[in-house]
Amino acid sequence: MKLKHSAGTPAAGTARPAPGRWITAEPGDRARGLQTGEYTPVNAARILEAANEGDIAELAIAAREIQERNWEVILAMQVRKSAVTGLDWTVEPGDARSSSKRAAEAFADALRGCGAEPGLASFHGLTGLLMDAVIAPLAAAEIVWGPGGSLCGFKPVGGWHFTYRGSETPLLTTTDHPEGIPLPPAKFIVHTHGNAGDPARAGLIRTLLWLHVFQNYPVKDLVSFVERYGMPFVVAKVDRNAWENERGVMRNLIRSFGPNGGGVFTKSTELELLQASNSGGDVYFKLLEYTSQAITKVILGQLASSSDSGGLSGGDAQSRVRSDLLEADARALEATIRTQLAVPWTRFNFGDAAAVPVLRFHDSAQEDRAVFAGIVETLHRAGLDADPAEISARFGITLTRPGRTEDENGEDEP
Repeated sequence: MKLKHSAGTPAAGTARPAPGRWITAEPGDRARGLQTGEYTPVNAARILEAANEGDIAELAIAAREIQERNWEVILAMQVRKSAVTGLDWTVEPGDARSSSKRAAEAFADALRGCGAEPGLASFHGLTGLLMDAVIAPLAAAEIVWGPGGSLCGFKPVGGWHFTYRGSETPLLTTTDHPEGIPLPPAKFIVHTHGNAGDPARAGLIRTLLWLHVFQNYPVKDLVSFVERYGMPFVVAKVDRNAWENERGVMRNLIRSFGPNGGGVFTKSTELELLQASNSGGDVYFKLLEYTSQAITKVILGQLASSSDSGGLSGGDAQSRVRSDLLEADARALEATIRTQLAVPWTRFNFGDAAAVPVLRFHDSAQEDRAVFAGIVETLHRAGLDADPAEISARFGITLTRPGRTEDENGEDEP
């Protein structure tokens, strides 16, 4: 990563930022973002220890790679990301002034129109990018301004280009500044998830990295188990003459059976293939199931399948993410985008003449349930009661009538 000094933040006293990018990629950036070797308990402990000191580069790389390697993480993160990026959004005025209303409309147009240039992400792409902070220590993008304070789009910046060593705020590491430099104002959006005071400890990567390590071991052992016990083992017993003269021919003949194992022995050789007590490989499947369910619960807050989560899993992404997590993700994105994007955009384009617009994400599924609840209440007041089983299925919770029990035939009785 290299600084591009010809385009950057506004000079002191100017009202608007210089257009274009402030940093540019270098050929070595791709290699820098690669993790060599496999994740073992020793490597995981070393990466986390470095992150505790503020060096989050390897931890950020691990967060990206498990989203590429681990199928459970891939699926769960696709669901959680889609739950947020699929929400409708609006921009509301910051106050009742007409100028604030114009600012809100203009900001909404800017968000919808940015990202048209090649290589730049749109606002929709930005929300998906920032959701990476659910796992990673942080998710970041450079804001690419256009002439006059217009918004061109966003350029993702990998988390491994940042460090927290000696700082409570992220420092950008570049070729000329490997120790890191402060981020210029109004040029970056940096989003973190659930940090408990120390931003270097943000994200779910600390938990998911260990689950990924634990899941790799049963997968490898299961493959070895299948290779040993899942295929027939061909044994050829020959006399001493055949052993001396035809051993090579017999070996080639056994190899022609394909991937099946085999061996050539003399008749006087005794070979015993000992069977493990776990002859069906159940222990590996149980461990895989345990780690898979743990990963899903950590990311989604529940087991997002129709058999495990009942009415909470209605087929859409929003219903497969626990409602409080979806609400928290939406509110966190709103706060980050408002403070790091809407505030400078308003200053550049309206100055103090308008209030900062307010971005709102709307959960249509939650709103539909509220409307349905209102309909049920209206019908109840009119003397019409809905079927509790149907309402339970709609809301994903079990409902009962107060003061009523079921008799042995399953029918309600006073």
